[in-house]
Amino acid sequence: MKEKDVLTVEKRKNKAKKGLIIGLSVAVGILSASTIGFGVAYGCTQAKMDDYGVQLENVYQKNLYDLVESVNNTETKLSKVLSADSGSFQKKMLMEVAQVSKVAESSISSLPISQNKLADSVKFINQMGAYTQTLADKLSQGKNLSQEDLDTLEKLYDSVADMKEQINKFVKKVQKNYSILQQSLDIDAGDNNFTIEISKIKGEDVDYPAMIYDGPFSDAELDMTVKGLKGDMLSKEECKKQIEKTFKNYVDIDYSGEINSRFETFAYHVTNTDNQKLYVQVSKIGGHILTVSGNGTQTDEKVISQEDAEKIAIDFAKENGINNPKIVWKQSLQNKTYLNIAPTENGIVLYPDLVKVKVDLGSGTVIGYDASNYFLNHVARALKKPSHTAEDFEGKISKEFLVTNKSLVLAPLDYSREVICFEYQCEKQGQTYYIYLNADTGKEENVLKVIETDDGSKLM
Repeated sequence: MKEKDVLTVEKRKNKAKKGLIIGLSVAVGILSASTIGFGVAYGCTQAKMDDYGVQLENVYQKNLYDLVESVNNTETKLSKVLSADSGSFQKKMLMEVAQVSKVAESSISSLPISQNKLADSVKFINQMGAYTQTLADKLSQGKNLSQEDLDTLEKLYDSVADMKEQINKFVKKVQKNYSILQQSLDIDAGDNNFTIEISKIKGEDVDYPAMIYDGPFSDAELDMTVKGLKGDMLSKEECKKQIEKTFKNYVDIDYSGEINSRFETFAYHVTNTDNQKLYVQVSKIGGHILTVSGNGTQTDEKVISQEDAEKIAIDFAKENGINNPKIVWKQSLQNKTYLNIAPTENGIVLYPDLVKVKVDLGSGTVIGYDASNYFLNHVARALKKPSHTAEDFEGKISKEFLVTNKSLVLAPLDYSREVICFEYQCEKQGQTYYIYLNADTGKEENVLKVIETDDGSKLM
């Protein structure tokens, strides 16, 4: 993808964040899918898990084999793309890779991978699916794949081929009396043993254009220091009361154990009146709900509207301490809606403190919530509105772009910088871009390109 075609999209500057890990690599946004870690570490007693454990182990085994099949299919289809001369056949294979990525994303999200690794896992799969879909769209427009496109696909193929070899070796180990559930109960340095094992499966780095997959700055982490947690150190009984207060339709709350990694949390299994199973983590400091994960209803029936879902998400964020929350991105998939919510201060959207919410349209329940970025980055900031306006600098944007929306934002940038910028949402040749100009100087700080999913919905 040539620079003149994609504008000034940047190569990722941190190689460590680009590693293609099978438990990794495409917020949100999305949370699309979404994203929030399902089974971080289970602390249930053996007695309680006898029957449930057998069923859960079977589910894990199925999802692992589905993941293996997805990786194998991806490797085969990418090899066909690189071997084909026909643009129509290349397009067909690229679209199938994008579809297979969705299966892989669902499979990896349902494995007991520790929370701090799961987001990366989903991100890679999302990136691969979105990138191949973008190339398929390019071919649909009558264009050809550039040499740069083919070079990137070649690197992607090499990485997936390496992953295929390693994950198939791992499966042979699983076939020999290896319990995924048991390994997920054993914690070492903040990660469960299953996470440590599967995170060894990785390929070579691949440089993607800087593109939005589930909203602007959806995966930004300025550093690993937890700066936003406030309050006293609470007991598991006190943290349980926070769940009772938040999930008023709970039927049962079963304490699962404690997790001590980047965040120190108590974990609980929650069952509500809709018979939905949720996995909730609450911070020991302050009793803040950090993450929620669950599957929701299994039909496409919608009993609440998109507007109702947005209100539910905003109210949930407010109840959990997010001040002046604003929806900055949203996407619906089947009967779920995914929203990125950011707090605002003096009219400035605080992207570093982004919170992700998933609402089940079939029940009106929040079945996904991730406030990790908020509690990592939220501090008191002395933010002042700039003396310039968005209109003052709009002339710096190329006339090729049609500006459709303008916002004042705090953008997390490279080298752990937070910069107040004017965010210009623009259209060019049917594509959507976000351009960020420094609100004090007008300097271009970043450009992001939006990727459209294969169902036509646009990541905003």
